[in-house]
Amino acid sequence: MLIVLGVLFLLFSACAMLYQADARRGAFAIVRTNINVRTGLRVAAWLVFAITLVMLAGMQGWERGIPVWLGLFTAVFVLGLFLSAQKPGWHGPAGMVSLAVGLVLAIGSVVV
Repeated sequence: MLIVLGVLFLLFSACAMLYQADARRGAFAIVRTNINVRTGLRVAAWLVFAITLVMLAGMQGWERGIPVWLGLFTAVFVLGLFLSAQKPGWHGPAGMVSLAVGLVLAIGSVVV
């Protein structure tokens, strides 16, 4: 169960990275002005997507891991859309907190 919660938080952080990678929506000035930072956020988001897919596939097998990942991916992106519509400035900080919590949960589930 910890791995699924960790994947949820990591997917939300990837959603926030993709949201922040746009020059118009970036919550931080360095993201809005620097193309290299925006490209780095996009690459990091795709890496997080791949890592979470492998984590779920390793837990449940590829036959179940992919549909579960797609369901979590959809739920997290809908949550991200609601958050960005209601509180646009919260997407960046919430993504950073989500990344930290997701890493702690994912590493904790592997260790335990």
